[in-house]
Amino acid sequence: MAKDPVAGSHRPAPTVLVYAGPNGSGKSTITAGYPVVGIYVNADDIKRHKRCSDLEAAQEAELLREGLLSSRNDFTFETVLSTDRNLIFLEKAKRYGYRIESVFVLTADAELNVKRVRARVLKGGHVVPEDKISSRYAKSMQMVGKLATLSDACVVVDNTDRPEVIYKKDADGEVFLSNDFWDEADVRALIEARS
Repeated sequence: MAKDPVAGSHRPAPTVLVYAGPNGSGKSTITAGYPVVGIYVNADDIKRHKRCSDLEAAQEAELLREGLLSSRNDFTFETVLSTDRNLIFLEKAKRYGYRIESVFVLTADAELNVKRVRARVLKGGHVVPEDKISSRYAKSMQMVGKLATLSDACVVVDNTDRPEVIYKKDADGEVFLSNDFWDEADVRALIEARS
């Protein structure tokens, strides 16, 4: 059991689960098959229910996460992880005694992500400018290793063709796998780019 840094009492460590990956990788589709831990905080859901802007929804989601963290509740959230803002938040959660679990969904090519977002928009999904998809893809991929390092448990799923786990970290250690799009050396390079 982790020591509660806030109250000073002993109880099981709270957990935060983060679903991460570039726009168009298939996070929502893939992670629909994964369990949610505690309360699910999703800016897209907030935007849909409150009919507010992307910025307002993101700000509300951030406030909700901060409140859950302060009260030491379990929770889940989704992020593109194209900046270190959410990594800093997860570092804070670690200091609060949280267990960090993560699922990172990626593809082998940013152009595939662009095509998927185009298809999603045609079906009524939200728009993401193509230049942002490409730039966020590169930035998000640079964060995979940092997220894996910070996580107590981490799974990286390649969704280029079909969902395939290419990396797994848990209490037993790390496992690097390969598929048609990623050889083991590429996966190692992706995860070990932690600086």
